Amino acid sequence: MAVAVSGLLGGVLPDLAARTRKGDKLLAEGRVAEQRKDWDKALVFYEQALAEDPGDVAYQIGVRRVRFQAGQALVERGLRLRAEGKLEEALAAFQRAFAIDPSSAIAEQEFRVTREMIEREKKKAAAGQESKPEERGMTPAAQERQEAIDRITSLRNVPELRPLSAQPINLRINNQPPKVLFETVCKLAGLNLILDPEYRSDPSAARNVTLELSNATVEQALDYLAALTKSFWKPLSGNTILVTNDNQVKRRDYEDMVLKVFYLTNLTTPQELTEISTMLRSITDIRRVHQYTAQNVLIVRGTQDQVLLAEKLINDLDKPKSEVVVDVLVMEANRTRTRDLASNLASGGSSGIDTNLMFTPRNPVLLGGTQSSGATTTTGDSTTTTPTQTPYYNPYMNPYGGYGGYGGYGGYGGMGGVGTSSQPQLISLARIARISTNDFSITLPGALLQAVMTDRNTKVLQSPQVRAAHGQKASLRIGDKVPIASGGMQPFGGVVGGMSSLYSQFQFLDVGVNVDITPTVHGSNEVTLKVVLEISNVRDRIDLGGISQPVIGQRKVEHEIRIREGEVSLLGGLMQTQETRSLAGIPGLMSIPILKRIFSSESVEKSDSELLIALIPHIVRSPGITGVNLRPVAAGTDAAVKVSMTPREAPPAAKEVKPQPEPTAPVKEALPQAAPPKPPAEQPAPATPPAEQPVLQPPAPGTPAIPLPRPSDTMK
Repeated sequence: MAVAVSGLLGGVLPDLAARTRKGDKLLAEGRVAEQRKDWDKALVFYEQALAEDPGDVAYQIGVRRVRFQAGQALVERGLRLRAEGKLEEALAAFQRAFAIDPSSAIAEQEFRVTREMIEREKKKAAAGQESKPEERGMTPAAQERQEAIDRITSLRNVPELRPLSAQPINLRINNQPPKVLFETVCKLAGLNLILDPEYRSDPSAARNVTLELSNATVEQALDYLAALTKSFWKPLSGNTILVTNDNQVKRRDYEDMVLKVFYLTNLTTPQELTEISTMLRSITDIRRVHQYTAQNVLIVRGTQDQVLLAEKLINDLDKPKSEVVVDVLVMEANRTRTRDLASNLASGGSSGIDTNLMFTPRNPVLLGGTQSSGATTTTGDSTTTTPTQTPYYNPYMNPYGGYGGYGGYGGYGGMGGVGTSSQPQLISLARIARISTNDFSITLPGALLQAVMTDRNTKVLQSPQVRAAHGQKASLRIGDKVPIASGGMQPFGGVVGGMSSLYSQFQFLDVGVNVDITPTVHGSNEVTLKVVLEISNVRDRIDLGGISQPVIGQRKVEHEIRIREGEVSLLGGLMQTQETRSLAGIPGLMSIPILKRIFSSESVEKSDSELLIALIPHIVRSPGITGVNLRPVAAGTDAAVKVSMTPREAPPAAKEVKPQPEPTAPVKEALPQAAPPKPPAEQPAPATPPAEQPVLQPPAPGTPAIPLPRPSDTMK
């Protein structure tokens, strides 16, 4: 039986090992193909490996990962083919991508879109139409977007008047109705005139007025005539105008509205966009102003004159903020010299004599029923017992306190309430007569000799640069963050009046060079700086409540200055000299001129410090205000906004190049030649044509005749 089992395992295991080795080989080949981004081949290798061992997790991960990559690659290939107009090939690519990865929603979606595009092209071909290659690859959604762009591009601006004749108008007509005056000016400029039906019935339009024009353009002549007759005119096309009464009702009915989107590129906060929007409403009387904060956009809808005035204001206000680079120079020099001289008798490390006389009886009585332990020394007839310190329990101490005190009740007890104390030495009254010097002990002073001298120099030079925009605060921190503990006592266990525990909280302070600068730029050469400059360092550390706390030295300057660009401003020049001298020793002996060096100690410390802080501003950006921004413009009246455009200059005519005569043989004398007569076209026209003979163009067929002014009503 054992032989049969071993034979069966021997027949099965080689096959499993062979399949595993083959699957690993296919897995390795698939990874190589994956690194080359040949997703189709990698997927084939992974699927073959998975077929060898369907339960292998590594094979399953490879198939799932590469299946997505292969499907996505086919989708991208189909999109490229479709953009080139190869719809059938793109459809096959999308179909294959969906077959490889059935979970790919993008492959299914693009397959359906491509099939709709093929059906669209078949219908066009059946109707005898043929699409361009770029149109053939456009999806229905792309076609709709392109048509929308074409419609937006074809939108026209308000009509601009383009008269047939650009010659200046010189005309004077007396005592004629406004209708005749408008018709005469339009005929001279080659314009068509349309009158509002209510304009003819208006009594003010029938009142006769006198018109005098001298070297005026068509727009100027129409504006002058409109102001003279209280009329309102607007162009309907390049050669047609409409004239009606000038009132709010007619303006609301006939005045064209313009929609424009302004993209502001120099704003930094939403508040600035709101301020400009409010300003446009109050200055230009535009009621419809909407702001889009995400892209700093203002959408304006108003009359052409209002939008033009708003465009001028936005061009003047949308300016980059001025920027300043401030050089901060911090120069500091410190020198400290210390001298310590000491030669005296000392005990316990203190200056002078510090000697304790203690009563240590040889035979103390029992204390609390227990004799105090000690070391007994016998010398001849005398016996000396030296008491030792014994631990005892202090019932008044805090079990959560710090280090236990020495002697007495010890203040705060140690952990667990155990402290140490020296027991009082007691003797019986019968032994008082036997007290001698053997019952007392004394501490002898030691000698101290010290001579130390130190000299320390410190030089600090820091020159950081801070760049800030106009009105914006810039901060610079160079240094470290130092923790500082702050805390208090709180009841332990939540019981007020019971035991307390000490808690601490830590705050971090910036120690080093801290600079806060807010610049305000005035013009192109002056800057106001609001400066907060602080230079600090950790000078020492002290122990507060068992916690080491830093002592921070601080030098701080806070003020506001106005200086020129490139000018040096000294914020603080501090020079400090400090000398400290301390003397300690044995009273009396330390005052003797010669012996005081033996029985006293002297410490002398001298410190010198110099600090210089300088600021140098440099303007690196300005708003770029030009003369166009400062020039005033005419904005109409209080009732209506009206702007006027400067007439466009006609392009200069090309000069005719006359052929030069061929050189002839030199003559002895150059005879004066008469100047050739000028052609009639070059003769200057008279400055002012005779008023009695106005040049009028013949009316178009079907146009009613215009009554000319009578000779008696026309002046020279």
